[in-house]
Amino acid sequence: MIKYLLRKTIYKEYDKESQDIILQLNSKRNQIIFLCLMFWAVIFVSPLIPLFVIEVCEGSKFSMTTQMVLIAFMLLYFVGFIVFTLVFFKAMFGFSQLLAEKIYFLVCTTKGNALFKKDFKIIKKLDEALYSFISTQECRGFCYSICFGICKVLKRGSIEFLAVKNFSTNNKQNNDEKYFTMHVIYVSNGWAFDTYSSRQYPIEKMYEIYKAKIYKSFSFNEISNKSYQEFLTDQWLELEKWCMANNCSAFL
Repeated sequence: MIKYLLRKTIYKEYDKESQDIILQLNSKRNQIIFLCLMFWAVIFVSPLIPLFVIEVCEGSKFSMTTQMVLIAFMLLYFVGFIVFTLVFFKAMFGFSQLLAEKIYFLVCTTKGNALFKKDFKIIKKLDEALYSFISTQECRGFCYSICFGICKVLKRGSIEFLAVKNFSTNNKQNNDEKYFTMHVIYVSNGWAFDTYSSRQYPIEKMYEIYKAKIYKSFSFNEISNKSYQEFLTDQWLELEKWCMANNCSAFL
């Protein structure tokens, strides 16, 4: 149901193929965000519990005065909650967002064989900024630098360059728009960490979701003595040439 609603609302401008990819990558995140927003809805309806109790116990324990007091309390609560929501809407939304980020990180990001829980502890200790980007799902759009940073910090694994399907709208693409865009993933133990979804997948599943074409993979040993900028400078001309030959944009 949630996926259907997302297709008809947030992702309605995308073609079906793009919707399929985005929903596979974002479904867990969307579900968690929805549940965290529902937290406030649960609080809002909680005063209905006394009303239910009154209905069940009618004529047995509660006097009319007690029932009127409970009903008055509920009315005041609803009015107060509405006023509170109007005044503190941004703070409430921010709280839900932070809660969703934390849950998503613990339930989704840390699950997999590319990055183990001990690896996240190492990243946090050695590069707190990198850890913050990953743990708050802010790494989307920074796949080059994030994956390079993970590989350098952990001193293992590899970074892999993929041409992935470019998310397109239902409108006809411009002549200069590329069908593919370059994306970088961190690979270790046959699994991949994906910065777009902030999740880990078996590498073959990652290829399948993105409908990917593989460009190149670089192990830690190949990048260990280079800075991020040095690595990009060394690879850029060849990468750009490959992208031009494969209808691919070099940027995510």
